[in-house]
Amino acid sequence: MATLFSKERRTIYSRKIKGFWEEFSHNKIGFFGLLLLLMFIVMAVFAPWLTPYDPITPSRVADGFAQPGWMTIFPQYSDYPRTMEIFPLWEIGNGSDFVEIYPGKDVECSFYMTGETKMVDISFTTSFNYSYSVPPNRFAVTFDWVAKNLTDVRYSSKLFLVNPNGTSTRIWKEPYTNLPRSLSVIAESTDYWLLKSIGYSDPKAINLANLIFSNPIIGEYSLVFQVSFRPEEDTRMARAEISLLDFKFFIPGLVHGILGTDFAGSDVFSQLIYGTRVSLIIGLMAAAIGTSIGVLVGIVAGYVGGAVDETLMRIVDILLCLPGLPLLLTLVKLFGKNVFYVIIFIALFGWLGLARTIRSQILSIREAAFVECAVASGASRPYIMRKHLLPNIIPIALASLVLSVPGGILAEASLSFLGFGDPRVPTWGKMLNYAFGHGAFENFAWWWAIPPGIAITLVCLAFVFMGFAIDEIVNPRLRRRR
Repeated sequence: MATLFSKERRTIYSRKIKGFWEEFSHNKIGFFGLLLLLMFIVMAVFAPWLTPYDPITPSRVADGFAQPGWMTIFPQYSDYPRTMEIFPLWEIGNGSDFVEIYPGKDVECSFYMTGETKMVDISFTTSFNYSYSVPPNRFAVTFDWVAKNLTDVRYSSKLFLVNPNGTSTRIWKEPYTNLPRSLSVIAESTDYWLLKSIGYSDPKAINLANLIFSNPIIGEYSLVFQVSFRPEEDTRMARAEISLLDFKFFIPGLVHGILGTDFAGSDVFSQLIYGTRVSLIIGLMAAAIGTSIGVLVGIVAGYVGGAVDETLMRIVDILLCLPGLPLLLTLVKLFGKNVFYVIIFIALFGWLGLARTIRSQILSIREAAFVECAVASGASRPYIMRKHLLPNIIPIALASLVLSVPGGILAEASLSFLGFGDPRVPTWGKMLNYAFGHGAFENFAWWWAIPPGIAITLVCLAFVFMGFAIDEIVNPRLRRRR
């Protein structure tokens, strides 16, 4: 270690790196490729800060196939609604002396009475403004509904949406019952049961969102939650505790973010950003493993020779004759759709050409005088391969490493596009697979299908440009005088 990092060695390596950088920085294509690669590295590293959404656990942030937000600069999309999430602060509409009310973010009521039978109604109201002339395709309401500690009383509840014209539409109903209840309500305006509850039997014939937000009506809408209590006859004490918790009224927008949404309403830009991480990792690791194998096999075959050389080269010939993609598909099917298996399988077919190139170089280098001197001085074969042969083929291996990364990225994208990628990680190939299989082309959702293809092209071009520049610098036959 002391010899390796001696002052003389550090000086030599420093001069080599400085000279290489001077050559590389003057190569316009290589420098442009480096800038492209740095852009993708920034995207990969700062992904959590570039987008607030996590594509691994996707959630609906807008309507399906919502267009990119910047499309509103065009007149035909200028009034498309954006996503609205309403977490109401309820206001008391009317009540009774028999009801204790705890209004606010959550609704909690305690009903109690003695004596004669009567009905008691209480309502809570919240408002929001809808300022778009284009109606949404749907809306959804979610909340937790709890009824407990019931004694001789029946209760019911309703949820109404009132438009600016005063037209009230019931969007949820709990009929009269005296049973304790604890349930989570998730209802969309396109749900069959929700439409049937207001008198529409065919969900395809009417959309409740279009019914309420139609014409179009711009202005203040109100949500009204009404609870009714009906004590049993001849009761001495009627009691009930009612809770409406975690209420959210969600209107998915028709435009969203930088690259819109996919068929499920998930953010496409976050998938593209996080896909950069996986694609770069797969490409770099597969190229590194494949290059290491190629260098090792090439050095051993070229220097040892004889039966070892024949055996290794025949293995290379056999593997070169095998169809790569069908074999990859078979291996992934047998071992499972795991990203680490994908890396290993791609690397196993990425070293064959490099091994032959390294072997041909070693065949000429091993006859050099410095190698013969090392043999005459009693150096072992591993020492000669490590100290004398390896440093002389590192430039070739480096250029091959950089040029092998696009092959790994394209191989992974091909596997994912055919449905053989790891379903747990976001990749550009997986995006293309989902876009092709879930109607991106039928719905002209170009923002979902085209960006991953462009990203694959650009990152592959970055490595190809850098690889050509490195090959031009380290290969004396290609080096140009400046």
